[in-house]
Amino acid sequence: MNTTSKLAVLIFGVCALLAGAWFALKPLFRKHQEQAEQEKAEQFEREISDAKVNSTLTVAGDGYLGYFFASARQTKKEAVRQGLGIQWIDDGAAVAERVSKLASGEYDIIAIPAAEYLIHGRSKGFPGVMVAAIARSNGGDGVVVTKDKLPNNDVADLNDASLEWVYTGDSPSEFLVDITVKDLDFFNLRSADEAAGSNGGGWRRPVGSSAEVYTRAMNGQGDVFVMWEPDISRALKKNPKLTYIWGSDKFAGYIVDYFVVNKQTLASREDDVLKYFKAYFRSLDHYRRHSEELTTDMARWADLDRDTVEAIVNEQKIDWLDLHDNCQQQFGISASGSNIPPQEGVIDTILSCTDVLIDTDRLKPSEINDPYRLVNSRVLEALKNTAPRALGQNDQGTIDFEPLSDSAWEKLREIAKLQVRPIRFRNQTEFEVGAAEEVDKIAKLLSVNYPNYRVIIRGHTGGQDSDENRELSELRAEVVRKRLVLVHGFDEDRLFIEGVGSSDPPQVRPGENPRSRAYRGRVPRVEAILVERGGL
Repeated sequence: MNTTSKLAVLIFGVCALLAGAWFALKPLFRKHQEQAEQEKAEQFEREISDAKVNSTLTVAGDGYLGYFFASARQTKKEAVRQGLGIQWIDDGAAVAERVSKLASGEYDIIAIPAAEYLIHGRSKGFPGVMVAAIARSNGGDGVVVTKDKLPNNDVADLNDASLEWVYTGDSPSEFLVDITVKDLDFFNLRSADEAAGSNGGGWRRPVGSSAEVYTRAMNGQGDVFVMWEPDISRALKKNPKLTYIWGSDKFAGYIVDYFVVNKQTLASREDDVLKYFKAYFRSLDHYRRHSEELTTDMARWADLDRDTVEAIVNEQKIDWLDLHDNCQQQFGISASGSNIPPQEGVIDTILSCTDVLIDTDRLKPSEINDPYRLVNSRVLEALKNTAPRALGQNDQGTIDFEPLSDSAWEKLREIAKLQVRPIRFRNQTEFEVGAAEEVDKIAKLLSVNYPNYRVIIRGHTGGQDSDENRELSELRAEVVRKRLVLVHGFDEDRLFIEGVGSSDPPQVRPGENPRSRAYRGRVPRVEAILVERGGL
């Protein structure tokens, strides 16, 4: 045996010895870790019992992982140090009841997605105000599909009313369904809804919870399953027939959860409310500096294994917002040390959600006249200087889209086509009345809800397929592009124009006659196509 072979055998032997030692000692390490966790829990209980609690706030939510910090052990600990007790209620996603109990005063604070508060709060006269953002869903809510239902592996495959969608009714999952149908122009599903009336089309299968959706996905009871974390990760891990196709990582500004405080509680117990949020933001900071403790406590809170928790956190499927983020990005409060103007993300979210809810007949235009009446920045104003800047992530500034060649643009994968009403022209390149406003709606969607995508502006004409029509369609696409750049300040490198003339007519919708005026009116159009970002 030569020297090289002897060395290889020696290395193999050492590795085998180390592996054997690890497997032998692993139970001891696990036992030691469990003992340490138990001692920490007992110490926490002693601190709670030894502390003097002067008053208690009741906070309600559900098992969505985004709500972990609202009732985490460290949050309770920080609150008790100030003499405040926290009673956390997990209502199992009974959102309507959650709002009702906020209105009655049974709950002081609730955690709730913005859209759900708009829907359920209106009938109660909006009994609370949104005082802080909890988290943005960045894949924490998603659409999981049986793989054989995706012949093109494209979200557009879901525009099929024969597929059965299973989701939690009156929840972010139902709102995610509505966003998808509206923004991606799933006209087959919309037509099925319109034909069925108030109960919705036969493709809809609302159930009672994300856990029930998960169970149905495991048993093959449906085709499309809409749920939230941790059920998404569980489903994909345990069922290889499923794949993730679309979700809150594909857009922004829609699915954002907020703390809503009962108005009477805020007026009469403001000091206690401030103590709670001071504890909440301090806890968030503490866990960000102690990742092992975060994983341990979050796994116990959600009844998950540590690997799943670490994957959800590391992949940033839930984007928790700290005190700085809340001030700077959500409530328009200037934060020291930032060169970026403060943003009112909470108002953008309310308006974006309102548009979807009006479009799906879940709200009337007159029901949300003034979004500023639904928010209150007093809590954040009082706390803005109590936390270090280290809490915050990078401020969300304008994305710099590097220039691409025409050939590079052609290689970008199309993600989805945004639904817009026809942008009409009175002559070759002059907008008809109302067409510019439709372009402005595209600008809002692209800025607030789909900020990470490049966009192809694609022009179409009617008539015969000819060079003249292709040139005309390109001219009209350029008019739209110029408005986005000159009026709305879009990065030119983000936009690409195409003119295809009459070579790509729109799909004929259910019950539609291709010779009808309605169809012919949709043929000359300018479309906005979302494509992957590409580049470096």
